[in-house]
Parts: sequence; C-alpha cells; structure tokens
Amino acid sequence: MNTDNTQALAEHRHERTWLALLCHWLLILCVVVAVYAISSGPVMGIGFWLRETTGHNEFYAVMLPYYPLFALKLTPLGFAFEWYVEWWVCDVFQTVGPG
Repeated sequence: MNTDNTQALAEHRHERTWLALLCHWLLILCVVVAVYAISSGPVMGIGFWLRETTGHNEFYAVMLPYYPLFALKLTPLGFAFEWYVEWWVCDVFQTVGPG
C-alpha cells in the first residue's frame, strides 16, 4: 500500500512538472509573438523613412518579415495592425509606405 501511494505521488509530481514546463513555453511563445507584433510599427517606419531619405527601394524589404501580420487583413486584428503600422509610419516618422 505504501509503495502505491509513493508511486502515485511521483506520477502526480511528474504531471505537475510537465504542466509547469508547458506553461513556461506557452508564456515564452506569447512574449515572442507580442514583441514581433509590437516591433512591426517602428521597424517599418524606420525602413520607409530610410527609403524616402536615401531613395533606395531596398528598404521596402522590411515588410517581408511582417507579411504574416498583413495576411490578417480581413480580421479585426488585421485592421488594428494596419492602424498601428500607419500610425508609426505616417504620424511618428511622417513618411509614406510603398505605393
């Protein structure tokens, strides 16, 4: 009886360890995605400003890493993303994007 109880406690500890590890990795994933989305506005604003300042079209390549966010275009998140990027590009850096 005592060994069964010890084994059950060990299994419970093992399950808690996996749950803690899963929560840890999910938190890391959420932070990385948040930093990725938040960095889009300033990075694109700087890239578009550099393009306008130097005349080199290669600076428009800053859009490529953020293409997955542009793919959300018809969702509420897509509208919020476009507004956020437009605010950085037009209001903060006072420049325009491609087109």
